[in-house]
Amino acid sequence: MTAIATATAPVTQSTPGGAAFAPAFAPAFADDADVRAVDAGSPALEAYVASGADGRAHVLTVRNGTDTEQELFPEALLPTGDGPLLFLGGASTTSERDGRLVARLAPHGHVRLGRITHEDKPTHTTREQPA
Repeated sequence: MTAIATATAPVTQSTPGGAAFAPAFAPAFADDADVRAVDAGSPALEAYVASGADGRAHVLTVRNGTDTEQELFPEALLPTGDGPLLFLGGASTTSERDGRLVARLAPHGHVRLGRITHEDKPTHTTREQPA
C-alpha cells in the first residue's frame, strides 16, 4: 500500500491581469465592491460590471453562453473616463465600426476589461448598449 500525501492551500480571490494591473483594479474585486448586471445587447451574453467602493476602478466581465460567436460594444458598458479600456483576461477579437470598438467573443468564451476613472471624478454611471 502506498501512502499519498495531499497538500491543501487556501483559495484566495485573485485579481486578473497579473501584477501590473493588480493594485489598480483590486478595489473592483474587494468584498465591498458594487457588482451589477448590465445589458450587453444580446440575451446570449451575460455581463456585469464590478466597481470599487471608491468609484474609480471598474471591471466588465462578459460571457458568451452560446455555440456561436457574439459581439458587443464594451466601451458603452463601462463608465466614461480619462483612462483607456484595458484588457484584463479572457479572449476576444476586436475591430472598429463607425468609430466604436467592437469585441467578438468565441462560443462559450469570456472577456474581462477594465477602466480607471479620473482621480477626482469617481463615477458608477454606465450607458445603454448601442444598437
